[in-house]
Amino acid sequence: MTAYVKFTPLSGARNEDPLCYLLEVDEAKILLDCGWSERFDPEDLVELRRVAKQVDAVLFSHGDIEHLGAYPYAFGHLGLNCPAYATFPVHDMGQITMYDAFQSRASAEEFSTFTLDHVDAAFDKMVTLRYSQPFSLSGKCNGITVTAYLAGHTVGGTIWKIKKDTDDIVYAVDYNHKKDRHLNGTVMMTTEALARPSILIADAYNAKNEQPLRKVRDSSLIDEITSALNNDANVLIPVDSSTRVLEIAYLLEQHWAFQRLQTPLLFLTHQSYRTMSMAKTMLEWMGDGVANAFSQRREAPFDFKFLRTVYRKAELDKLRGPKVVLASLGGVDTGWSHDILREWGSSEKALVLLPDRGLPGSMARKLYTEWSLHAPPKTEENTRSAVNLELTIPIIAKEKIPLEGEELTEFLSREQQRREHEAESLAKQRDLMEDDESDIDDDEGEVAEVANILASGYDIYVKDQTKAGGFFKQSQSYRMFPISEPRKRVDDYGEQIDPAVYMRGEYQYAMQQAEETEASRVQEPMELEKLRQEEDPIPFKFIAFESAIDVRCRVVYIDFEGRSDGRSIKNILPQVAPRKLILVRGSEESTQNLESYCLEAENLTNDVYSPHVGECINVSAATNIYQVRLTDSLVSSLKMTELADYQLAYVSGLVRFPETEVGVGSSGSEAMEIDIPSNARPASLGIPVLDVMPADMQQHHRPVIVGDVKLSEFRRLLQNEGLSTEFVSGVLMVRSAGKEKDADPVIVSRAMAGRLALEGSIGELYYRVRDLLYKQHALL
Repeated sequence: MTAYVKFTPLSGARNEDPLCYLLEVDEAKILLDCGWSERFDPEDLVELRRVAKQVDAVLFSHGDIEHLGAYPYAFGHLGLNCPAYATFPVHDMGQITMYDAFQSRASAEEFSTFTLDHVDAAFDKMVTLRYSQPFSLSGKCNGITVTAYLAGHTVGGTIWKIKKDTDDIVYAVDYNHKKDRHLNGTVMMTTEALARPSILIADAYNAKNEQPLRKVRDSSLIDEITSALNNDANVLIPVDSSTRVLEIAYLLEQHWAFQRLQTPLLFLTHQSYRTMSMAKTMLEWMGDGVANAFSQRREAPFDFKFLRTVYRKAELDKLRGPKVVLASLGGVDTGWSHDILREWGSSEKALVLLPDRGLPGSMARKLYTEWSLHAPPKTEENTRSAVNLELTIPIIAKEKIPLEGEELTEFLSREQQRREHEAESLAKQRDLMEDDESDIDDDEGEVAEVANILASGYDIYVKDQTKAGGFFKQSQSYRMFPISEPRKRVDDYGEQIDPAVYMRGEYQYAMQQAEETEASRVQEPMELEKLRQEEDPIPFKFIAFESAIDVRCRVVYIDFEGRSDGRSIKNILPQVAPRKLILVRGSEESTQNLESYCLEAENLTNDVYSPHVGECINVSAATNIYQVRLTDSLVSSLKMTELADYQLAYVSGLVRFPETEVGVGSSGSEAMEIDIPSNARPASLGIPVLDVMPADMQQHHRPVIVGDVKLSEFRRLLQNEGLSTEFVSGVLMVRSAGKEKDADPVIVSRAMAGRLALEGSIGELYYRVRDLLYKQHALL
C-alpha cells in the first residue's frame, strides 16, 4: 500500500532560518523540529500558528534553539498538545538550553513570551527513545513507525526514519560524518536501514562550504587563543548552552591539562553546572574517544579539572589578567556573551572567537560577515586568521534600575496585597488541618458517649423517648451496637504510617550518603556567597534605550559547527540513493548549488524538490491514489507470496462504486490503494469496492517480478551457501567451492532497468545460483 505524502516547510527553506517542517502521511500530521531564533519573536511563527493544533506528533533531531526553541511557546500558547519524541540527550540538553535561554532574557528584560513552567510542561510531554529503537505511533499516526539513528552533530542528535507500509521517509538535517573528540560520525552511509529511502529530506546549509581537517581546525583554535593570551588579552568564545559547547570544552580542557596552564578557563552560562553534570551521565551516547578514556584510564568524562563552571559575570570581574570565557548564548544577541562583548569589544587586544556563523540577523552573523570580508585569503590548509574590525553595531540596550517615588509606592502596595493574600491562604490551610484534628477529637467524644450509654440501663442504643417520629420519617438514626472506630492516619495504600520506621539504620545511612554526595559537589566560591548576601532587595524595573556596540577587537571564525561540508554532502547523497529528494534549510545559493549537482549526477534521482516556506508539495510515490475495499471472496482467491516482511499478490478485479457506504464489505474485508484516473472518481459515492472479476472478463497476466537485490548482498548470500565468489570488472563471478579459477563460472551482472542478469553454462551450479536469485524476489 502506498501512502499519500505531502511536505510543507514552515521555516527554514531556501534560507538559513530555524528548522520547522510539516510532514503529512495520509491523515497523520508530523512536525519535524520546532526551531526558533534567540530573538523569540512570535511573529516568526506565523506558519506554525496556522497548523499547530492539527499536529499529531513532533520529532526533534537536536537539542538546540534552532531545532526546538519554539516548542515550549507552541505548547503553552499555540495548542501544540501532542506527543513529542526525542532521544534522551536531546530531551535533557534541550531542556537545559531552554532554561538558559529564558534566564538570559529574563535577567535583561521583562520577558514573558514563555515561562519555565511552559518549558517543564512541554518537556514532560516528550517521549524519550534510544537509537535503532522502532517505535509505533498511535492515534491518527497508527501504522507509522519512527526510528532514531545517530546523526553525529550533537549528543543524541538524530536522523529520523519514518516508515508507513512500503514507504520509508528519512529526515536527515545537520548530520556530521566526521568523528569529533566526543562524538562518532553519523551512521547514514553505513546502515542498510537508511539506504534507498522513498523520500530523503536533507539540508543544503553547508553545500558551498569547505572545511579544514580536524587536526588543522583544532590547531587553529589553540594557536589563536595562545596568541591572544601571550598578548595579555581576554578571549570570548560565544557558545550554545549544552550541545556543541561540549566539543570545544573537551578540547580546551585537554590542552590546559597537557600544558598545565594557569590562565582562567571559564564556562559561563546560567545552567553551566547542570550542563556538565548531565554530560557526565551520557557516556553511552559519546564517541569512542571518550569511551576509551573512561575504560582505559578510568577518566570520568567531562569531570574537568581546569575548566570552571560559573553562572555570574561578577566572578569574571574578580579575576585579574587574561582569561578565556565560553559564554552563552551563541548568537550574541542576549545572554552573557552579549554583555561581555559590550565590555570587551572596544579593546583592540581582545579576541572574539566565533565557532558558529549564527542565524541571519544575529550579532554573531554580523561579526562573521565583517570578518569574512576583511580576513586574509585562505591558506593551503584552508584556514583564515583573525583581524581587527572597526564596526559600530546599533542595539536596543536594556538596563535594570531601582524603583523610586510613586512606582516604588505602588509596587510596595501590590506586594502588601500579595502577602495578605498568601497569609489568608495559609490561614485556610491551618483551618483545614485543625478540622482534621477535630475529627480525632470527635472520635474521642464518641468513645465517651458510648461509656455514658453503657453506664445507663440500656446495653444497646435506643430511640430517644422524648422525641416523636413519623411513620415514613424518623427523627434520628441510631446505631445497633455501642462501638467506635477511631480514624487512623494512613498512606495512599491504606497502611498506617509509623514515623519510627523511617528513622532506622537504612534511612540514616541514606541520609548520610546524600550529605556526602552534596559535600562532594563543586563548592561555590566564598566571594559568590558574599555576592548572594549582598544582593540589593530594592525592587527594580527595566528601561530600553538606543545604544551601540563599538567593535574594535580581533575577530576570527573557526568552524566548530559539526556539520558535513559541501564536498562530503555530495559524496554522501549518492550512497544513500533516495528515490526522491527534498532540500531544505540553506541559502538560496547553497540550495541551487546542491539542487543542480543532484540533477546532473548520473547515479542520483531526478525527483529533486526545493520548496519555499509555506509551499506544500506532493511527494507521494503515486500521484493518483484511491482507497478501495476488497471483498471476502476476492481476498480468499489471492495467492500470497512472501518477500521480506511483506505478503504480495497480483490483484485483478472489478471496481464498483456503491450508492452508500453502509453494508459495503464485511468485518473481514481488506483495504488497499490503487491508481485510478482522477476523472473516474465519483467523489460522492463513498469508498469503492474491488470484487472478483466475472469469468468471461478474466485474462491471464504476464508474470511480475518484485524485488531489488544488490550484488554485494547477493554475494554474501552465495558465500553463506558455500560458493566461491569474486568481483571482476563490475560483475560477480561464482564458482563451486574448491573449483579452480579456470573452471566455467556463473556470471551475475547488473542489466538494464536495475535487474540482475545471469549467464553461464547450463548445469548444477547455474540452476543453484538461479534458484537462490529467484528466492530473493517475489514472482506474481
